[in-house]
Amino acid sequence: MPKDNVFFDLIDRIVCLDIGGRGVAGLFEPARAHVNGSLSLAAADQLAQLQSSDTVFIITGSLTRASVSSEIAENDGPIGSAVLARALSQGFNAIPVIIVDASIRNRVAKMVAFSGLNVVTFEQAKAATSLPRFTGIAVMENGAIEDKAARQAAIDLLDTYAPKAVIACERAGISADGTYRNALGQDYSEGREKLDYIVEFASERGLPTIGIGDGGNEIGMGAVKEAVATHIPHGEILCAEMATDVLIPAGVSNWGCYAVAAALAILKKNPKLAHTPEAERRLLDFSPAAGLVDGMSGMLDATGDGMHPDVHASVVELLSQTVRRALS
Repeated sequence: MPKDNVFFDLIDRIVCLDIGGRGVAGLFEPARAHVNGSLSLAAADQLAQLQSSDTVFIITGSLTRASVSSEIAENDGPIGSAVLARALSQGFNAIPVIIVDASIRNRVAKMVAFSGLNVVTFEQAKAATSLPRFTGIAVMENGAIEDKAARQAAIDLLDTYAPKAVIACERAGISADGTYRNALGQDYSEGREKLDYIVEFASERGLPTIGIGDGGNEIGMGAVKEAVATHIPHGEILCAEMATDVLIPAGVSNWGCYAVAAALAILKKNPKLAHTPEAERRLLDFSPAAGLVDGMSGMLDATGDGMHPDVHASVVELLSQTVRRALS
């Protein structure tokens, strides 16, 4: 049965495996209490009724070494966002709009294209989704750094695209002192666009919001602020203030996107929407060529958050098997 919660609960637990030992497991139950049930199901329910040409915002991009260069970004976030964008395009003929810093827009666009989607303009996306012959598409956008400009950019993006939902994956959120903090509690605000306003203003408009993170400093973590302070090193300093309707804590943020795709595959009875281990390996292998680093090592290596591709592929295989069992 597609709504049998045992499978969605299993998806939640698979992606919250705290292999990196960062304390994210302590956020699991508080996040579930926030939605009174399964996290992946709550997120997928917000997306399952999408129609052709509907838009969905996916905000991502971690400028992991901003003090060195605002062009250095990690592959955790962009890979997951590309996979989820593919599921939304392929499963619903929707228009995923991936929003990142202008400084890394081209790098993330390469990853999105490698996932199988044509990166096009909004006008081209609307044309593509109106035709009987399917074309996989995604649109790239960015915001602004300066506060006033960032607020206006958020309003303009929401007005232009009228998204049905807003997702933030591995996107740092403003902390209590007005700065952006990394996993060490250090201020790494320099060069970072204030994309938080998109989520804030979307919430004010009554749009569903979904946050995905693995370190406590990401947009959405405000929903479990006390748990972040308790379980995440430097959590009382680094926690993002912004809460989302659904928060998916994951061992690696990419995995949270895979959880949503797996849940959608079950809800829509379409296993093609789920990520695959083979695709995961390809995307990780490609990330150095796209110019995206492993956020832990700072190296242009085909690893993610310091973990070998085998680890990531194994998590995806567990999700794939869950989808197969749910649909059998």
